Amino acid sequence: MSLPRRQLFLSLLYGCVRILFSAVWPYILYHFLQKNHNNNAAYITWLSIGVIGMFTIGGIAAHMQSKVNASIMQEFSLKLGERIWKKMNSIEWLVFHNKNRVYFFDMMMIEAWRLRQGMAALLEMVIVNTVLVLVLALTILLINVPMFIVCSAGLLLTAGLHFYSTTRVRPYLKKFHNAWREQHFWVAATVDQFDLLKMGRGYQRSAARNNENTQVFLATNKAMVISQSRWRAINQVCINLVRVVIFITGIYWVQVGYINFTSLLLVLLIVSVIQNNMANVPAAIVSFMEGQEAAKTIAAFFELPSEDDAAGLPLNDIPKVDTISINNVSFSYGGNAAINNICVRLEKGKIYLWHGANGSGKSTTAHILLGLLQPQHGKLCINGKETVWEELKALRSRFAFLHQDAPMFTGTIKDNVLFGHPSPAEAWAGLTGNWLSALLPGGPPELRRIGEKGEGLSGGEARRIALIREWLRSSDLIILDEPLNHLDEYAISEIKKEVVNAKNNAIIIIISHQEGFENIADEIKWF
Repeated sequence: MSLPRRQLFLSLLYGCVRILFSAVWPYILYHFLQKNHNNNAAYITWLSIGVIGMFTIGGIAAHMQSKVNASIMQEFSLKLGERIWKKMNSIEWLVFHNKNRVYFFDMMMIEAWRLRQGMAALLEMVIVNTVLVLVLALTILLINVPMFIVCSAGLLLTAGLHFYSTTRVRPYLKKFHNAWREQHFWVAATVDQFDLLKMGRGYQRSAARNNENTQVFLATNKAMVISQSRWRAINQVCINLVRVVIFITGIYWVQVGYINFTSLLLVLLIVSVIQNNMANVPAAIVSFMEGQEAAKTIAAFFELPSEDDAAGLPLNDIPKVDTISINNVSFSYGGNAAINNICVRLEKGKIYLWHGANGSGKSTTAHILLGLLQPQHGKLCINGKETVWEELKALRSRFAFLHQDAPMFTGTIKDNVLFGHPSPAEAWAGLTGNWLSALLPGGPPELRRIGEKGEGLSGGEARRIALIREWLRSSDLIILDEPLNHLDEYAISEIKKEVVNAKNNAIIIIISHQEGFENIADEIKWF
């Protein structure tokens, strides 16, 4: 993913200004010392104003670079977020459901943020501070070659120790991130256990596991903090020792005439500035390394198997579906056969009732008809013409599917009812006086909010909302998977009546292992 060139150029420009005005002042001070203007008050005043101005311009440039970098990261993060969202929704159906919500939450929030922070650290800290340190070091070379050698040795020792400490702390940081992720998984599982725990089920076991997971999480955090503190102390000792050695060496060389005292003071000042700039680099390098790891994780995410974009023909080019047939279809989950050589022929104007025990392949066959699963073997015909399986993917928006687990999301009842409808305002207005309006749960649907995965709704309420959502659409194929679950007698009688009314305009499949639809079914198939 490319960065915006204009803003990147501005960031580099401000970085150059920052380097220039943060590094040129030692040269001016050195020139002042060489010209021996010590007794010229006016010169000293203008020199002080000039140095302060340079520091000010350097600070302003740093601020402006931060603003530009923030804009770069905002644009980059927005594009990355869009790509992750699109990828997440293009992943093959089965691959998606083999993951969990924590995985996708981490991808959209944590990993994307780590990558953003790593790139910001590279743009703002690592590059600029490294160049600034080198330029300041060259100033010492101009002042005195022997002092440059001593200072370079000390600074290289400090930089090497900083880098080494970063590599030593890194494993503890990685362990902490892994433990944080495990704790994230556990918290999500705990939330899902809430109703069971309220019933007094598994409380002690869950509490023990919570304590165990929390101890592991805190232990890894403690190890990371101790490691960071230890190496921070070692680095500080090294910095102080380097300053002392440079100072003692400089004093000795002043006495033997290698360098004058004022030049030594300037060198010590420059060394202090260099070390301050170097102190920011290790943390920035850690952020950059974090960004590299996040980039690898995101790259692996983008490698997950995906469906082809708009694999079938445009919907306008596909006639209304009157017949669908699948012949000798087989599908396996990880080598375990779910269906084997299934043959199904479906026609508009008929109601098909599929019976069978749990795991007999009813839902798998339905998912194949919806284009959610692609069989390893078999042929597909639509309207009597053999075609590719990918065409079913393009037809999904013409299909209605009442899933066993009615998908609900956080929002109002109205949000859930109208989600994805091409004409939501007209659909909502059309509910007035419609048989579906009687199935709406109690309370104002525009105001009544539901929680994650339908929290706050009964099973029957969630089922009715999902049914309304699917029935509001004009569909060529309607699949009702266990439609009687959680419903009362009124809802069941209404659904049966409306299924009969709708069959002239659609292919209708009812999947159930319960009795209740035999009297309206045109064909019954046993799996």
